[in-house]
Amino acid sequence: MDPHVEAELAPFAADLLGLLPPEMIRRVAIPRPSAAIIEGYKALPDLTSVVADILDDLGFDTAIPGGRLSPLAPEQRLVGPAVTVRQARVRRPAGYGTAHRLVPRLGGLDQVTLSRPGDVLLIDAGGADDASSFGGLMATAVHSRGLAGVVVDGCVRDAESMRRMGLAVWSRGLTPRTGKHRLEIVEFNGVVDIGGTQVLPGDLLLGDRDGLIAVPADLVDDVLRRAQAATAGEKALIDSVQRGDAPRDSMAVLPPEKW
Repeated sequence: MDPHVEAELAPFAADLLGLLPPEMIRRVAIPRPSAAIIEGYKALPDLTSVVADILDDLGFDTAIPGGRLSPLAPEQRLVGPAVTVRQARVRRPAGYGTAHRLVPRLGGLDQVTLSRPGDVLLIDAGGADDASSFGGLMATAVHSRGLAGVVVDGCVRDAESMRRMGLAVWSRGLTPRTGKHRLEIVEFNGVVDIGGTQVLPGDLLLGDRDGLIAVPADLVDDVLRRAQAATAGEKALIDSVQRGDAPRDSMAVLPPEKW
C-alpha cells in the first residue's frame, strides 16, 4: 500500500470493516470547497447550464446530458465534491451452491466511512445495465451520513425507498437484480469515466434536471465568480426583454454570443 494512503487511513482504522481492499484505495484526502463556495453554487438559478457555458469558455467539456444519466426525481439538485468508485464485472461469477459463493466486494459501508457529509458518491460501473451498483441499504447509510447525493454510471435499485428518504440520485437506469457477486470494486478515489466524462476525486459535481457537470477542483472559485456574473447579466437581459425595450437596447445589455 502507498505509505501516504496508509497514513491517511490510520484515523479511520477503528471504523473500517475491511470491505474495501486497502490496495485499491488511491487516496483518502481529497480537495473540498468551502461551505461558502458550495452555497454560492446552490444559489445559481440555472445551475448546470450556466456552469457548462463557463467551462466551455475555459476549454472544458465535462457536461453529462440528463438523457444519459437521469435523476430519480426531476426536482433534484446536487452540489458536492466527488468521492469516486470504479466497479467492474467479477471474473468468477457466483455459482448456485453456498460452497461456490464469493464474498461480495462492492466496498459496502467502508466507502461511506471514508466520505464526509456533503460529498457525492460517484460510481463508475461502466454503464452496466443488468445489475445494480447501489441499493436501499447503502442509500440509507449515505443519507444518514449526510452525503449530498449519488451518481451511478450503471443501475440502481430500491428507487422508491431513495425517493422517500429524499436522497438525490442519478443513474443510467433501474433494475431489481442485485450486483452482489456480479460487480466488484476495483478502485476507490481514482480517475473515473462517468457518462463519457473524466472525473477526478474532489471535482465538484453539479446536477439538476438538465444533467450533470464536473467542475475541476482547482477551478471551483473562478468558475463560481464567472457564473455569478453571467447570471447577473442574464437577469438584466430578461428584465430588458420583459420591459419591452428595443432589440438594440436588449442586445447592449448582453451580447448575442452570450444568449
